[in-house]
Amino acid sequence: MTFTELDSIAANLIDGKWGPGSGTATIEVFDPATGNRIAEVAPASVADADAAVAAAQRAFPEWSARPLSDRVRLLYRMRGLLEDNTEALARVITSDQGKTLDEARGEVARAMDFLETAIAAPMLYHGENINVTTGLDARRVREALGVCLAVTPSNFPVMNTVQFSAWALVTGNTLIIKASEQDPIASSAAIRLLQQAGLPAGVLNLVHGRADVVQHLIAHPAVRAVSCITSSPTAKAIYAQAAAAGKRVQANGGAKNPIVVAPDADLDRAAAGILSSSYGMAGQRCLAGSRVIVIGEVYDALMAKLVSGADQIVVGAGADEGVTMGPVVSAASKERILAALGEAEKFGATIVLDGRRVKPTGGAETEKGYFIGPTIVAGLDPRQAVERRELFGPVINVHRVDSLAAAIALSNDTEFGNAASIFTTSGAVAAEFERRVRAGNVGVNAFPAPPANVTMGGYGESFYGDSHVCGAAPLDFFTDQKLVVSRW
Repeated sequence: MTFTELDSIAANLIDGKWGPGSGTATIEVFDPATGNRIAEVAPASVADADAAVAAAQRAFPEWSARPLSDRVRLLYRMRGLLEDNTEALARVITSDQGKTLDEARGEVARAMDFLETAIAAPMLYHGENINVTTGLDARRVREALGVCLAVTPSNFPVMNTVQFSAWALVTGNTLIIKASEQDPIASSAAIRLLQQAGLPAGVLNLVHGRADVVQHLIAHPAVRAVSCITSSPTAKAIYAQAAAAGKRVQANGGAKNPIVVAPDADLDRAAAGILSSSYGMAGQRCLAGSRVIVIGEVYDALMAKLVSGADQIVVGAGADEGVTMGPVVSAASKERILAALGEAEKFGATIVLDGRRVKPTGGAETEKGYFIGPTIVAGLDPRQAVERRELFGPVINVHRVDSLAAAIALSNDTEFGNAASIFTTSGAVAAEFERRVRAGNVGVNAFPAPPANVTMGGYGESFYGDSHVCGAAPLDFFTDQKLVVSRW
């Protein structure tokens, strides 16, 4: 099957039927590269949310009773549909979210990685049999939870939609996805492709809406588990509500990720790594480096390389030839970042490279787009609130310290703990950093983005809940384990 223009229309999917929601506050969707409105979405109402839960409840008994091999075959078909439609889906992502086509193609590829990991469930989804004593046996079996809810973010509207769907469905659960209202077209397109694999009605449902719909779904007594990727305040609120109701939760929040450059580092490698980490996807990644900490006398040389490299980044519409960085996802995101840079200047920071002055390619067509160029800030006191917040944009704050101990202390001086990296040629320095830094993902001369089959998760306010979202951890999150003791 191939992707059609119909597949790029955002709509709600409830009980196998696509259509507008009955909510009243229309969601407007804008192309981040132009600022033009490209769609209006009729959101779900509370009644629609209830209908999605009821559909998922009805579908659960038959779906969970299917052999695991049947569910895996559907995931195989889903992967094939994504692969066959990669280019069309990537273009939807770019127009809806703003990232470059290469980044969008990478997102689709990453979604296929998550499907492949879930397809390996038969290798993991086994019970345990124990002979307790003569004539007495014990065995452990896994059972699906029931109706689950996933709240997906704007930065990976396809990858995270597919990621949560893959594990929830392969383990026999039914799922409701509440997509980000900032780029709902891409999430809808992904769900349409997954539906084409032959999912029964009600197994996978999609609703669009705002906080009231999320809160209602979390509170619904039939919803057993809640997954989300969002900002830390929102993740904390979702965790608090869901956990108080006795539900299983995985809530991934924000970050303030440090990148340390040691005096012995290969500066070309370090500069290239920082530029890729901090400006890829316009800085809108939970693992993006935003606090660069330089030890000692290499500060000036590294800063020169960063400014020179950032100047080579081509900013413009993600679909245009030669563009290497697109806009941020929304007007609100741009306004938030601009306000933060003004605040930083007020507190005495130096804007070494000012992305506020960027002229995106595309001329008049992109004048109203949500563009901020690569930005480098120096001299900002790390105690200032503006430096401690996650800006989620193409901005790095650079600090100079005198020792590895000071660099690690500044790396740990945050409420977050998602990722931390170091560039060094010393194994001893790398080992000390790895041991002492407080982060769930650590990179040594590398960006710490794990493959889909390896666990990933943050510390502190970067994560709330019971289980992380990558590797084999979702298998435990999406199943209950039952012990059966028998005597014959």
